[in-house]
Amino acid sequence: LGFRVVGSLDELLEEAQVVLLAVKPQDFRNMKVDFGGKLVVSIMAGVPLADLPGRAVRVMPNLGAKVGKSVSSWVASDAVTDEDKDFVREFLSDFGVEVEVRNDDEIDKMTALTGSGPAYVYVFMRALTEAGREFGFGEDVLKKILPVLIEGSLEASSGDLEDMIAKVASKGGTTEAALNVLGAEWGDKLKEAVRVAYDRAKEL
Repeated sequence: LGFRVVGSLDELLEEAQVVLLAVKPQDFRNMKVDFGGKLVVSIMAGVPLADLPGRAVRVMPNLGAKVGKSVSSWVASDAVTDEDKDFVREFLSDFGVEVEVRNDDEIDKMTALTGSGPAYVYVFMRALTEAGREFGFGEDVLKKILPVLIEGSLEASSGDLEDMIAKVASKGGTTEAALNVLGAEWGDKLKEAVRVAYDRAKEL
């Protein structure tokens, strides 16, 4: 990648076709900048579309962007053109999948689902890791098997989760015994957690 140093923000804005805003929300609110009608793409958390310059897109990526597997939801202002949207889709697809949503509220919902989502997966993996340790397996073995467990389960999925659970949980078998311990409460607790994350996103 090439880059060029400019002497001022004004000079940068003169040259840029698209402005990517990735600053802290409080810093943005203190900025006194005329974006001159440029397309502004914001990945700032907690800054609604109405607070951005007219021709703006608000994006919520997630941690998967580091490895080209982000889930990026985005919403565009009325001033954004179809050509702008095509650019945003192509840009976001370079590091994962993109989903256009209708408003800030849906961004908040996607934040709870996919923005916080990696942490939910890590909590699940942590519990399996702790169970593996209690069985006496070493860290080298656990770090080897758990990522493949997750990837393999996803790749083997037919799309219908109930069918996939039923295929693994044979009647009277080990998986059924484990699922009986988890019960419906486990899933209900996770849904409650996602709802709390959504409520918090609305407050920010």
